[in-house]
Amino acid sequence: MARKQRTDPRFPLKKNAPSFVYEILTGETKSLAGRDANHQQKMWRGIAVDAHIPTPALDGLNRIVEIEMRASCEGSGPERPTFIIFRFRTPITPDEINRFVKGINSLDDIYCGADIGNLGAFRVGVTTPLWYQKDPGQFNQWWLTLPTKINIVLAVIQTLDNA
Repeated sequence: MARKQRTDPRFPLKKNAPSFVYEILTGETKSLAGRDANHQQKMWRGIAVDAHIPTPALDGLNRIVEIEMRASCEGSGPERPTFIIFRFRTPITPDEINRFVKGINSLDDIYCGADIGNLGAFRVGVTTPLWYQKDPGQFNQWWLTLPTKINIVLAVIQTLDNA
């Protein structure tokens, strides 16, 4: 699968989460309906989330002080991969967003892109061509390592910025 990045958030095209993530993963623009899968839900911190997303992964993502989670999905097929969408808590420039996206995309099994969300703020999507039913073990491993990967990229960027 070719890795095409959408990293320039200065040219927003309003799209829902599934369309945004599909474009990150495939590089193709496709308008997808909103939530159409009937995933089993669980409560996490008072929020309904898809049941198969590991709670330790959600807890790890929540501990990353730089980000605020906005949406997630366990996925249900090639056009509906697993994903997390978040915003940075403090204002961030397009160049900073681009460095983060480039850093995440340098890692294996992870695809990242950014644009302007419906509320006018930068949003970042992180995805992989997985979904729970495709490979539960690999799915869980991807989610459980995601907080560490995001933290590493943030630390590298901060270190380089302070050098």
